[in-house]
Amino acid sequence: MFGIIVVLTVAVAVLAVRTVVMRREIRSMSRQLEDLSSGRTEKKISLTLVDARLNGLAAQINENMELQKQLRIDARKSEQRLKDSIAGVSHDLRTPLTAIIGYIQMLERSGLNGEQQEKATIILKKANAMRELVESFFELSVIESGQSELAEEAVNFTNIVSEAVVDFIPRFEVAELEPDVDLGDKSLYIAGDTTALGRIVQNLLSNALKYTAGRVKVALEERDGEIILTVVNEVRPDTPPDMERIFERFYTGDDCRNSGSAGLGLYIVKLLAEKMQGAVSASLENKMLSVYVVFQEEKNKQA
Repeated sequence: MFGIIVVLTVAVAVLAVRTVVMRREIRSMSRQLEDLSSGRTEKKISLTLVDARLNGLAAQINENMELQKQLRIDARKSEQRLKDSIAGVSHDLRTPLTAIIGYIQMLERSGLNGEQQEKATIILKKANAMRELVESFFELSVIESGQSELAEEAVNFTNIVSEAVVDFIPRFEVAELEPDVDLGDKSLYIAGDTTALGRIVQNLLSNALKYTAGRVKVALEERDGEIILTVVNEVRPDTPPDMERIFERFYTGDDCRNSGSAGLGLYIVKLLAEKMQGAVSASLENKMLSVYVVFQEEKNKQA
């Protein structure tokens, strides 16, 4: 009887030790999986091999992690190839589109009759819309692929906004609109890329002009060390924007896309602003959509 008790005691002790060790290994696996999931490490799951089944489980997890890693690599390569293809195609389309638009403009000035002039105007409008789409796709593919580095220098943001507004005056006149512009009484500077900042302002003005129901306002101000550009437009009551999606890629204010927009304007604004440590937001109040772009003021204006 005593011998049986001794054997049972030893067996219980061995089982207890084995249980403690297995719990320790399971906790170790859990911590390693958490590190893998959070991206803190890419090391494979390791065990002290006290249990063949746990070792087999770890091997399967490691195999799955390697498969997932390879899938992510392949997906990134595929995405990059797609972006490069879009950039290439967009670039190739820009040249013939520019030529087409040039010939249409020449045709408009060649003494067409009323009906012919009307048709030429429609063709030119559609060609310009197509060129805008192609340029947006090209710009987006270049930005997302990281092919271009943005400069970081002191830039007179007031001048950039002013020049963009002046460039848009003919388009506002065609739409029979007079924007309310308030750029303050002093030049405001931020650190950024001149071309990218110009594109941000152009996209904001284009979006406001495209979707306005009658009023557009542009304001630039400094507040607590921040430079805030605000572009406001009155929204059409039948097509209110979805405020949760307004900065999404390919989101447009109307589902039918009759405006010819691909829904990239505000998305590109967001990408470029964030690349220059800026922030974007929007609000809708009393049928007025306000889009805000905020940058830190550049103190060293001589940079």
